[in-house]
Amino acid sequence: MKTGLMSMGLIFMVFALRAQDFRIYSVNNGKGDAITISADTLNMGEIYLDNLSQQHGVVLIKLANSGKQPLLIRNVTGCCGTNVKSWPKAPVLPGKQSEIRVEFRIEPKPQRISRTVTIESNAQGKPVSTIHIVGVVMQRRQPNELLL
Repeated sequence: MKTGLMSMGLIFMVFALRAQDFRIYSVNNGKGDAITISADTLNMGEIYLDNLSQQHGVVLIKLANSGKQPLLIRNVTGCCGTNVKSWPKAPVLPGKQSEIRVEFRIEPKPQRISRTVTIESNAQGKPVSTIHIVGVVMQRRQPNELLL
């Protein structure tokens, strides 16, 4: 029982540390089209309840066309109450950048933030890219409060 709980805790820590890995990756197809996205996981970090504002639920995902052909973003969707407010409808020309604006509501209570945004494009190597948005909303500890 204890080893099972310890194993689960270790697995959770590995995923928590992995979520903080910011990478820039590009997707190439055979024609030279490439999409470069700022990160596959956007970590919002710790947000305290006494500092929570409407701007904490707004995320800008930056993308660039690092290929030689125009990049077409076919569709951008968000999960579970995540609203995609704007995304590039016109082709992103080679060497140019654009951004996707995503908004969601953060309840004023302690919670984990876990959202997903899916981008469908004309990149044949990986036409569907998934961006994870993670973070935690927590209450600030009092000076004499112990953390167990």
